[in-house]
Amino acid sequence: MGNLQLEFSTSPGGKTYLKNQYAAYPFHICKAQYFENDPPGMANIYIQSASGGIYEDEALSTNVIAHSSSYSQITTQASTIVHGMPHGMAHHSVDINVTNHSYTEYISDPLILFPESKLCSRINVFIDETSTAVVADSFLLHFLSGDGRVFELLNSSLQINTEDTELLTKDVYRVNSKNFLDNNRSYIGMGTLYVINRADKHQHLLESLQSSMQVNKDVYGGVSYLPNHCGLLVKFLVKDGDVLKKTIQDSWIAIRQYLVGVKPNIRRK
Repeated sequence: MGNLQLEFSTSPGGKTYLKNQYAAYPFHICKAQYFENDPPGMANIYIQSASGGIYEDEALSTNVIAHSSSYSQITTQASTIVHGMPHGMAHHSVDINVTNHSYTEYISDPLILFPESKLCSRINVFIDETSTAVVADSFLLHFLSGDGRVFELLNSSLQINTEDTELLTKDVYRVNSKNFLDNNRSYIGMGTLYVINRADKHQHLLESLQSSMQVNKDVYGGVSYLPNHCGLLVKFLVKDGDVLKKTIQDSWIAIRQYLVGVKPNIRRK
């Protein structure tokens, strides 16, 4: 079972650093990086994979802890291929704990679902009323040339809880080739972003993101409030991978600029 654990804290000077870390195959991380136009002292961690994707019967888990007024972003170096699984399926779980006036972003690149791939994905966020989490979750279908096979199943959920594990919101979707693809394969990808903050309704951000969705002819989606006053939900369908990545990137930039007050630099990958 592959396991990644990251714990962020803050130095006396206000710089966020990795207080504890553990990475077992196939996970690998480099040292924290610090970029211009980020919040002061924000630590950026790139997750890498040594295996080339997610394979049949794998069980992968990631645990992120952010506290002590820390600022952090966790992202992947590239998209993750979910390989074909003729018999079994794979599991991937992510736990994100954000407390004590902290801000964290978990912005993973899209999953690439190969023919016959089957994946169960679970994200659990635990957050108090002083903190903020921004989470991106997306996937794109891959079709082999001259091969009629497609992906089998993606069973995905994101659950938002208080710091005391009280359930606030749960977003669940289960997609397969029959309920996701039409005959023309019009939409082959989906993106979701969650802005999780229990202290503010973020009305202006909601209206701004809604306007962006309405004028973007390349996507079909919308923006709404999450239940129990815990943030915003952005969800959209796309026709190709370039639009998927650009829409996630543009939405993330708008969210960061609204929440922090500074437009961030685009991450190089």
